[in-house]
Amino acid sequence: MRSGSTLLKALMSAAPDISSLPETNFQKFQSDDATAKIAALCAERIVVLKRPSWFNDSKRYPKLPKVDDLKRVILARDVHTNVASLRKMVFRKTEPLAPRIVDRWLANGYWATTYQNLLDRFPENGSTNFWIRYEDLVESPIEWTEKLFLFLGSDRTEGVDSYPPPSGYDWKWGTDDGGDKIKSLKVQPNKIPQSSLDILERVKDLPKVSTVRERLGYA
Repeated sequence: MRSGSTLLKALMSAAPDISSLPETNFQKFQSDDATAKIAALCAERIVVLKRPSWFNDSKRYPKLPKVDDLKRVILARDVHTNVASLRKMVFRKTEPLAPRIVDRWLANGYWATTYQNLLDRFPENGSTNFWIRYEDLVESPIEWTEKLFLFLGSDRTEGVDSYPPPSGYDWKWGTDDGGDKIKSLKVQPNKIPQSSLDILERVKDLPKVSTVRERLGYA
């Protein structure tokens, strides 16, 4: 989804009782022994599994694993920075040549559809569903990670604005974020380029996009 989930997962792993795992498709754990299989992935008692929505499953994402004591941490990111990141991921070096009509599909057919589905299925309730916006996390990481640790039931009570490197694997494109910023091991504010602001102007008035942005508190 390109929403900053690698950063969020890394910050959570600063707690000693929360796992640090590479991106893992939690949707595959559907058997009756799913709890045991997930527990075997790491030594920590709180297991965090990350697997963003892909283009082909935005309407039905996610299929949750069959486990006890499941909690959902849902990360939102505003449409224009999300679409800008998706453009770079999909088109890579040819991204500047990609037609603007692509922005409308990424915003309406993917971003808005995914978040509309998540908002409908998993409203914020403070007990099993925890919503956090990427922009808030980057602006106030200590405040929001403190809330996250409390939500997850971690032994750590203080929030953080830095995080450890991954243990036993590397952050890399195609799974987690592989950029230089994540490797700094500290939350860094983002400067939004004009090209992303231009995307916002092109898509913000699309009906579904407008509705979802309002529900997420962006409009």
